[in-house]
Amino acid sequence: MSQQRPTGIAILALVYIGLAVLSLLWSLFVFNVGGLAATVGTLFGAQNMAASGVDNVVSGTLGIITAIVELIVAFGLWKLRSWAWLLAIIAVGMNVVNGALGMFSGGLWTFCCGLFGLIIPVAILVYLFRPEVRRAFGR
Repeated sequence: MSQQRPTGIAILALVYIGLAVLSLLWSLFVFNVGGLAATVGTLFGAQNMAASGVDNVVSGTLGIITAIVELIVAFGLWKLRSWAWLLAIIAVGMNVVNGALGMFSGGLWTFCCGLFGLIIPVAILVYLFRPEVRRAFGR
């Protein structure tokens, strides 16, 4: 007898797929623009442009890796794999920590936007720790 997937987990898996697609598209764009800027900057001796381009290539690469991890998490959540629950907790937890630290990197507006931006990740964390969700993942 197979475990029935909670509706919230199905929604979360679909959200992860959507995030992965958007992250992949944006990261490929950043990667390509960065590669172009690095090449043009190097060819014409514009060191600032070349350095900025390299930074974008690194950022794009990290975004592509993130998109792949998001797809893996989505698959695991959909299939109710126990490792996916842990990976989702880690990923969302890192998002919460990063957002909380970012709240203090600017003024009041940055703090308010950062606080608002934490609502969804914190809600996901709370949801993932609900007893019925943990049971669905064998935890």
